[in-house]
Amino acid sequence: MQQGLQTAEAKRARQRMYVKTSYYRQQNVMKALRQELHDLELKYSQSLQQLQYKQQQQQWSEAGGNEEDTYSVDLVERYMQLSTKKQELQRENQEMALLAAKHETFRLKVEHWGGSDGAPMLEPPPITVELSNMVFEPMTVSECHHIAIAAYREICAFLQSNSYLTTGAVLCGWRDRLREAADHVKFTLKKRFIGITPMELLARAWHVVSSPRGLAGLYSTDMRLSLKVLQIVDDHNVVMYRVIRNAQTQRAVQSVFLVSRFKVASGYMVLFRSVDRNRLRKLCQGGTVNLDDQGDCVGDNWLDMFTWTLFEDEPGNENAVVFSYGGIVYSTEAVNTHTWMLEILLLAMRWEAKVVRPPFMLGD
Repeated sequence: MQQGLQTAEAKRARQRMYVKTSYYRQQNVMKALRQELHDLELKYSQSLQQLQYKQQQQQWSEAGGNEEDTYSVDLVERYMQLSTKKQELQRENQEMALLAAKHETFRLKVEHWGGSDGAPMLEPPPITVELSNMVFEPMTVSECHHIAIAAYREICAFLQSNSYLTTGAVLCGWRDRLREAADHVKFTLKKRFIGITPMELLARAWHVVSSPRGLAGLYSTDMRLSLKVLQIVDDHNVVMYRVIRNAQTQRAVQSVFLVSRFKVASGYMVLFRSVDRNRLRKLCQGGTVNLDDQGDCVGDNWLDMFTWTLFEDEPGNENAVVFSYGGIVYSTEAVNTHTWMLEILLLAMRWEAKVVRPPFMLGD
């Protein structure tokens, strides 16, 4: 049995290595073709300028004109061939990236199903939440899409608004943008990453945030955070349950939320959005949640969750990402907005360290 598991794991590792090698090979081919395409575009432009100038002056000969025209036609044909090849490689590149993402998703599912199998862990496991007396009503892919669409509209309205404040400070490349209210704060943190595409960064980020262990590892230990997967809807949508306890007051708040990734006009987005908590509570007895062996309860203390990460293309640079982390944080008895804002900045830097690399290793 153990030998079979090792063989299967070795096979999956070889598959991941093959996909990764093929992917980077395609990246190198794309880079070379982009350079060749740029050179041909330059030659083509110069050739057209020469032809226009000679036509205006009417000083070129019949033979010279035919020769120049033939040269230009050859450049046009070569340019079109390279453009077609570039499109084919771009499609293949996207397919390879999606295949790599599917391998990561499969690995996550194995982790969820396998549980504690004695495998080595890179991080300590998060505090577990016992939900044996509760049942979650499953969500459909269509319901996830509707939540994502509605949330994206709200996000666009906030991002397009000019009603915000900024400290003007830049910490390790991160820039802030805030809109404060009495009981909540809307925020965005933004940073530019080079040497990677939005799809590549999305795949790395999804590997971290779609599992309880990875997501919990982004928060500080002082947050006393507990996470559990309630449902893996599909490769792009996961439903989780979260509890945050105040270490001093022992008060806690809970959230049921969707983690969803999807394509948007400017790139890709990962959404963290609360869903109807009655899906979890209406089928349980007593309406309480057992957090640990002592039977502590959080009752009806619920916290709305609405955050997102946005991976946008940088204009004029196919190998760079403009990354945004934003959302709305609410003040509660467990965590106030000031604590949240400090935690958010630290969370962004932990995210960078896990998904990209530690900030002090980057040259912005």
